[in-house]
Amino acid sequence: MINIYVGNFPYAATESDLEELFEQYGALISVTIICDRNDGSSKGYGFVKMENQEDGERAITALDGQNMMGRPLKVNPARPRGQRTGGQSTSQHQPGTTSDSDGKFHNPYTFVPTPPRDKIGAGNFAGDFNPLKKELNHATLQNDLWTGYIPIKITTVTPLVLLKDDCRERKPADHQEYDVHSRIPESSLRGMLRSAYETITNSRYSSFRNKERLAYRMDTREAVKLIPTIIKKDKKTGELNACLFTGTTFPKHDGPQKPRGKIGVKAAKNNAMYAAMLTLYKPYTEKTILEGGYKKPKTGDQVYAEIVLCEKHRYLYWKAIRIWLRNSITPKPSPSTVPKAWNNEPLFKDPSGKHIVKVVEGTVFISNENIDKKKDERIFFIQNSKSLKSMEIKEDHIKDWKVLINNYRDAHPDDDIFNRKDIRNKSKKPWEAFIKGKDKRNRNIYDYAWSPHLYHKNNESDRWGRKTDDAIELKDGTMAYARCDIDNTGQITAVKDLFPVMISRELYECSPKDLLDESLRPAEKLDDLSPADRLFGWTPQGPGSDGGYKSRIRVVCDDTERPDILESFEDDLLPLSILGEPKPEQGRFYVAADDKGTPQEGITKQKAGYDTEGNKQLRGRKHFWHHKGLENDTIKGKNHWNPYSKQDREYIRKGKTQDTQNRSIKGWIKPEEMFEASLYVQNLEPKEVGALLWLLTLNKNINDKKDKRYFRLGYGKPLGFGSVKIEIDTERLENGCLPLGNSDNWKEYYATLDDTPPAKLDEGKQNKFIDQFTESILKAYQQPIDSTGGEEFDRLPFIQGFLKVLQGPDDQYPIHYPRTYPVRDPDGKNFEWFVDNDHYRYGMKLALPDVMDEEGLPYKPKT
Repeated sequence: MINIYVGNFPYAATESDLEELFEQYGALISVTIICDRNDGSSKGYGFVKMENQEDGERAITALDGQNMMGRPLKVNPARPRGQRTGGQSTSQHQPGTTSDSDGKFHNPYTFVPTPPRDKIGAGNFAGDFNPLKKELNHATLQNDLWTGYIPIKITTVTPLVLLKDDCRERKPADHQEYDVHSRIPESSLRGMLRSAYETITNSRYSSFRNKERLAYRMDTREAVKLIPTIIKKDKKTGELNACLFTGTTFPKHDGPQKPRGKIGVKAAKNNAMYAAMLTLYKPYTEKTILEGGYKKPKTGDQVYAEIVLCEKHRYLYWKAIRIWLRNSITPKPSPSTVPKAWNNEPLFKDPSGKHIVKVVEGTVFISNENIDKKKDERIFFIQNSKSLKSMEIKEDHIKDWKVLINNYRDAHPDDDIFNRKDIRNKSKKPWEAFIKGKDKRNRNIYDYAWSPHLYHKNNESDRWGRKTDDAIELKDGTMAYARCDIDNTGQITAVKDLFPVMISRELYECSPKDLLDESLRPAEKLDDLSPADRLFGWTPQGPGSDGGYKSRIRVVCDDTERPDILESFEDDLLPLSILGEPKPEQGRFYVAADDKGTPQEGITKQKAGYDTEGNKQLRGRKHFWHHKGLENDTIKGKNHWNPYSKQDREYIRKGKTQDTQNRSIKGWIKPEEMFEASLYVQNLEPKEVGALLWLLTLNKNINDKKDKRYFRLGYGKPLGFGSVKIEIDTERLENGCLPLGNSDNWKEYYATLDDTPPAKLDEGKQNKFIDQFTESILKAYQQPIDSTGGEEFDRLPFIQGFLKVLQGPDDQYPIHYPRTYPVRDPDGKNFEWFVDNDHYRYGMKLALPDVMDEEGLPYKPKT
């Protein structure tokens, strides 16, 4: 291995540029550009690690002094830390390490494990049963069950944001502004309590959305293996077939690869990439000649193409010199000489020094200028009609295509595609790439075009004014790329998968629901109701289910608006930072190696994703961390929650930008404000009462502030909003007793017309009911019960994780969504962290840490 210092390259150069420059000399381990840790801008130098010492020395000799975008490169072996001179900073950390200044961060959410519940005996409190068969109904009061209410109080410890639903129409193209409540809506408090109750009883999920297969961005190395394909409908049978266009190439399982050493013309043709490249985008457009008045190539055009064989790095490929519309010229053109403009291209030459040129018939495929520095589109062609291979399209192909296109569209709102504006505020079409702004160095920031399958829907007009069919349907004429099964003789035996573009999203093998244990999936009938369903109610999920079950708990809050408790921003709306959408397609965050929630480290994102290999399960229930140290009664907290401070605040959008990506609020409920509420319950088992009391007494006898536990309520949890303390309101108790009673107590109450409801649950019974709850859970999960049962209960993985989330991480690392620098980018750009982490060569391939082993994530996930 050799570590190479590269300096004096342009600030606009990317790691991909350096990678392309060096990989022609040998295999790379990593490429790292050193950037300013404050604004993330390039410092104009970096490091390249190469696998082979000899290859690295050749690269140094060839590239030192070479011009790159007008600047001579400085390339030499990297000196060890402390021995660097000149451009090699002595303070900059080596690639693959994280310096103290870079530090770490915590992701805003984590997962509390959900062990399978199928070993729990039928009828056990922690298991499933029909509550009506145990007389847990709503019609009568039972003598061994408890009815009444539990008075509670909620105290805010960080600002609380409860958005008002003003029922007005909100357009996606507008920046969203919200007024806020100065009270706690009952539905918000109820939802928070149900989530907590589900967790501590390890109940079934009340709902589960991800029933379809999700998709991830495929490894770029897969692209060369995909075979260009046009779907054709059989005129006789009406069935669809995939016509595979392999160019001049002999198909291989690993795709076309340039053979080592000197190769002849035949071998070169047999190993060229399948499709011919058609250069269309600036500043490269002068290379390709459009003949006969042909002005704007478009998908589906039947053309003649004069192509020349090229070689670069590890690949051989055909590139179009000239193209003609096929119906505009007869007969078929003959090959000519290569224009002088191509002299600097890496053209392949035969032993006599001649270029390999030929004219082919083909079909143009345009996917638009949808990535940075894209130069070429593709022409699908074959050597001759005899080499055209046609394979059967099955129902699974049609279904998976629809799921994949839907997955693309779910990830990109229509507003992002159809309502874009350039730097001059001029509207732009989905197929246009344009300049949308300038960065700090006055460099252009581009908004690239969308691929056709994202905007060809609902009969939208395409770039040529044609009405288009919805691309979600696989049909006659669809152009795509196919992953195929290929045997050792080069015979294509089957089409496995179809993709709309060459570097595409790819469906995981199974859906998230397939990795959720049957015992944790939402209940489908009354006999399947778990503890949370039996207390908070249950709504049937699908056709043929039993009727629903009404809740036996009702949350009542003081509904008086209290404007005095608001911090209002009437003169200046507060633009909040961008909140990330859930990204369950990030398998290495959401998928566990086993049913214990074990993270998957150091493997590819495909292997870390949703498949049935081994004993994979989901990581567990998603919870947002309490931001420890930002409570308002701390010095750090008071400074942090001052919205008028000139210092950077994680929760305020950098630059106070207001656009479609974020929201602005008119105020928040101040910290240290108190609210009263009551939990009205009917026919609760002692264990159910015990579970509620356990939740409401989590801070009892805890004096050390660092161990305090806070629930999360309202909007903006990832930003630290909504940490609240919930406890029993002892001031509303009679002699320390909870106003709960059994049927005899309530008969006595109604018989005497006393104005004081029964208050029969004294402190001794409260503790007894809590013990019954904890012992029943320990028994259900086969854990020992002894005199220290409370301590044993706290060691259950889902209880341990839940308590940890309420306390927050112990260290002082900031909590925010993944990014590559401590200083925020106004536009978020969280994807860059995931791109680095997933890189097939130097990505660390980190998983989200276990909730009980939360040591943070590095800003630079590179090895």
